[in-house]
Amino acid sequence: MQIPQIRLHQTYAQIGLRTTQPVQEIEQIPAEQSIKQIPAKMNIERQPSHLEIDQEQAWNELGFKPTSLLSAELAEFSKQEGLEAVAQIAQEGDQLAAIENKTDPFSSIALEKANPGPADFNIAFIPSYGSVKLHYTPTKLHIDWEKGGAEIEVTLHKPVHNYTPGRTEVYLRQRQQLQIDFVGINVNKES
Repeated sequence: MQIPQIRLHQTYAQIGLRTTQPVQEIEQIPAEQSIKQIPAKMNIERQPSHLEIDQEQAWNELGFKPTSLLSAELAEFSKQEGLEAVAQIAQEGDQLAAIENKTDPFSSIALEKANPGPADFNIAFIPSYGSVKLHYTPTKLHIDWEKGGAEIEVTLHKPVHNYTPGRTEVYLRQRQQLQIDFVGINVNKES
């Protein structure tokens, strides 16, 4: 004997997702930059050095004197020699006039003229030390700087941003079902 049965066949509901991905576009335009270099300036003021050499005294000591100086020195020397000669003649005349001293002035004057004293000499460096005079003025420099620099100009650009949002669409992919079957409802009467 068959016992009636109920058969259930169930199908679950299923959902589906349809997704569209988001799109993001970013474009960055580079910044524009201009640089202008201003050069530095240097100004130099220079006074050249100066050397003065005075050799007049050295040349004079060596005997290379100008005519005017040589004439003046010879005139002075002649005057001095003349005054000394007059003084000596006057002294000898005074000796000859002093007969009251009862001396022989002729012999003493002759002896003095016959045996002069030793000559006065010494070693001399010609020209003498320091006869050449030097005067030196060093170079003078004055330096001025004018700083340069740089002028920088920048133009910024904002980024270009495009965004398309994504979407998700939910749909019913499969409906739910419940199928009920009855098996063995008919009863076999023959048995």
